[in-house]
Amino acid sequence: MNKIKSKGKKIMAAFLLLYGVAGCSDDYLVDERYDGLTDEIVFNDPETASAVVTSIYDTFHGGPVEYLTKAIFYPANFLSQDFKNIGSDAFFQTFQVPVTFQPLNAMWTQNYMGIGRANNAIYNINNMIDQGNIEADYGHRLVSESMALRGILYSMMSSNFGGVPLVLQPAELIENPQAPRNSQEEVFRQVIEDMQYAVQYLPWDYPGDEIGRITKGAAYAYMGNAYMWLGEYQNAIDAYTQLEGHYVLEEEFLRIHANDNQNGPESIFEVQLYDDAGDLGWGRDDNVTFIQSFNMPNEIGNGGGYAVPTEQLYQSFEEGDERKLPTVIGPGDVHPDPEINIEDYPVVQENFGGINTLGTEENPWKGIDGLPGREGYYAVKLWRNPIVDGWSGPDIFGGQNLIFLRYGQVLLSLAEAYHKVGDDGTAMDYLMRIRNRAGLTQVPDGNLMDAILEEYRHELVGEFSLWWLLRRSGEQREYIQEHFDITIPEGKDLMPIPQEQIDVNANLVQNPGY
Repeated sequence: MNKIKSKGKKIMAAFLLLYGVAGCSDDYLVDERYDGLTDEIVFNDPETASAVVTSIYDTFHGGPVEYLTKAIFYPANFLSQDFKNIGSDAFFQTFQVPVTFQPLNAMWTQNYMGIGRANNAIYNINNMIDQGNIEADYGHRLVSESMALRGILYSMMSSNFGGVPLVLQPAELIENPQAPRNSQEEVFRQVIEDMQYAVQYLPWDYPGDEIGRITKGAAYAYMGNAYMWLGEYQNAIDAYTQLEGHYVLEEEFLRIHANDNQNGPESIFEVQLYDDAGDLGWGRDDNVTFIQSFNMPNEIGNGGGYAVPTEQLYQSFEEGDERKLPTVIGPGDVHPDPEINIEDYPVVQENFGGINTLGTEENPWKGIDGLPGREGYYAVKLWRNPIVDGWSGPDIFGGQNLIFLRYGQVLLSLAEAYHKVGDDGTAMDYLMRIRNRAGLTQVPDGNLMDAILEEYRHELVGEFSLWWLLRRSGEQREYIQEHFDITIPEGKDLMPIPQEQIDVNANLVQNPGY
């Protein structure tokens, strides 16, 4: 995390097969700015305890280079059909994701690596508390961070794959390293249990040098999400409403993802990245991502531009919806962020006369690589760092934080929860808070659940949760059929269990339909 401080050395992390088929290799050397501690470390002082907890955060931006982009961003957006892949991963458009799709294995191995680190911290720091080797309040806070982070990782896994193995002990205490899958319900029950512990000890905020650590608000929000998955909507309401008075909506939608507004007042859980000096070197592990280059036009980046929104999304925004251009721009549009001037990119100056628009209506930018499927529309939310210039170099990677959960999503979840308990008046109040921020004052007509799904779509598309929210609602099949005339094949609203994991664990059963 860019503001989480730790001391220590590089240490190799070892995992059971359950934590990933890669085993021990130099690929799992932890970034030197973190303390990735193994089970062999002796927990005998608070600094060691803090270091191993800090290493859990590294889960979100260490490891395989495709983790944040292809393992998380792709399913969250491509399955919703408002984004598509221009390249070799177009199978998301037909819900035919292969069991050998490597980024899914990257999510599995990376998340279980983080879960293993969390289990290690929870067990050993609790022992430190019992033995008096750490001040109790501080120890409980560190255990709470570990539990909350474990809960977030399991939330991602179950949202994506359904039921997954619940591993809650450090490696040396696991009796069966080839554990079978638990049910999706069991996973989210565990998430709730972890968050219920965590909210007792986590603070609402941290001092400046620790900004980015998990907070009480994040624990309540992920607890509410877990209750939503279980259909326990009143419990979800009780959890979500704890956030009132601690978070606020940004007044201007464009500010949410601004490069100079990281860890803003709407952000609840934000993956911290911090190296803007990214170059074209591949296989990096220095807390950067190439996700912006995947969102930028091919004409600017001289390559990439593989994750693009559709014209259908562009046209779907209501007239006057101020979220449109901060989400997607098309031919002739000016980038809405004053820090991003299209005319400043060298490739644009060289090849397009230094225009400051996304192509022109007469000559839309549909790629210089000849790949089919481009429509001339590009995403904005993650194209906000002016340093990153894409495959044209030298800055393919960027260090802008990534918001995984924000207050706008919580308010829409409250709208859904109140609707499910029969209080449509309160549901509409929460829905209109989001619409009003977008410049929309008209109460939507028709079915309220349909209106909530439309707000999920236009509020959160291009971020890291949309498909999982649609699937959580239980309305995903009807939604996709109605909006895109696509029938989801049976079982394909879940991602497949990676074949590499099934190959090493005979007790893992594949999802139906794969």
